[in-house]
Amino acid sequence: MLEQSKMRFGIIGYGRMGKVYRNVLSSMNIELDFICDKVESHTEKNVKHFLDYNEALSESKIDGLIISTHAPSHYEILKTAIEREINYIVCEKPFTTSLKHADEIVEQLKTSKSRLVINYSRRFSNLYTNLKNDLFQKNIIGKPRSVIITCGAGGLSAVGTHFFDLCCFLLQNKVKSIYANSVNRNWPNPRGKEFSDPGGYVLLNFENETRAYIDLGDDLGLKPLIEVVGEYGRILIDEQNKTISVSSRSKEDRKKPMHLYVLPNPTIQNGTFNLEPMTEMITIMIQNLISDSEILMPAKIAKEKVEIYSAIRKSFDTHNPVELPLKDEYYYKEFMVT
Repeated sequence: MLEQSKMRFGIIGYGRMGKVYRNVLSSMNIELDFICDKVESHTEKNVKHFLDYNEALSESKIDGLIISTHAPSHYEILKTAIEREINYIVCEKPFTTSLKHADEIVEQLKTSKSRLVINYSRRFSNLYTNLKNDLFQKNIIGKPRSVIITCGAGGLSAVGTHFFDLCCFLLQNKVKSIYANSVNRNWPNPRGKEFSDPGGYVLLNFENETRAYIDLGDDLGLKPLIEVVGEYGRILIDEQNKTISVSSRSKEDRKKPMHLYVLPNPTIQNGTFNLEPMTEMITIMIQNLISDSEILMPAKIAKEKVEIYSAIRKSFDTHNPVELPLKDEYYYKEFMVT
């Protein structure tokens, strides 16, 4: 593996996230070779600027690439980058806007030396990793049975996809069916009028009979609250106010029948939950990518989130539950999301 200080990266898409990545690369002593964006918005003398990503990739010799454009452009850029066998590729979520395209990228990677990671940032949080260990190794609330997340309007792709992944991560299982209802106020999309990402509420049913409920209806103006429910207790996480609360039956009461719901659930922990800054989680993500370790958020796992969102949109349209895997026209359908 090449030393970090000798690596050269390029960035395609220099909006808010592109600038975050630029700062992370600088802190990691990784050289930035070029920035590709429709607008020349930097003044760094030793960094090339391109308007076209094909030109940027043709004229530059780089070890790594950051793709931080809007989602509909990801697929074509990813295909080109993998064809050129760029060693390390970071892509913003969702990495494609259709399930068919996601499958194509997964297949393309099988015969390429490229390593691709998708930025689902909580996967790279030590706090959430420790929480998962507490759930499954320390058994602090018994076996996890459900996750409930409420959040203000923000789009089920733009914001919700992070929560879909968090539910999969904390419940350690795959979704088997989905039911969703749209609560869409048709607010102007802050990323442009060409994008559409209606809000709503979603029930995810997992293969091991666990479940998750996520409410991101457009009629909500709330900061996110995350509740993990186990056999004998619950965990409440307020990322914005940086708090975590854990309550659970005593060890003695865990031996008693489940239906004795009047048994006490005393608070066993009240503490801080100071989620790491995004730059710190991205640094861990890039370190994971350029190492020899297994990628923590590879395309095959990120593909599951594309399928979840496609199934949600089908459930919106049909007003029915949707079984996975998707095999109909929603497998091919592209959504203008970011």
